[in-house]
Amino acid sequence: MSYAVEWIPGVGVVWTVLLLLVVPEFAVIAVLVLALAALVALAAAALVSPYLLVRSLRRRLAQPTARRRRRWIDSPSASPSRSDG
Repeated sequence: MSYAVEWIPGVGVVWTVLLLLVVPEFAVIAVLVLALAALVALAAAALVSPYLLVRSLRRRLAQPTARRRRRWIDSPSASPSRSDG
């Protein structure tokens, strides 16, 4: 890929910003579109959070009790490395 091709998105952003500065009506439309996108993202996060929480809890409860208790023992950070040099 050539160096000129890498600059194309930057040039597009610059022209978009200039267009929004010159034509304020477009800027208002852009702000409204971004606000709507943010509201949709917040609504999606609010709807999917309980599902993810329940799924995580079910996976954790499905593990055997002994494995849940021993998890910290198996981790590499649980046993300090000693250098008896």
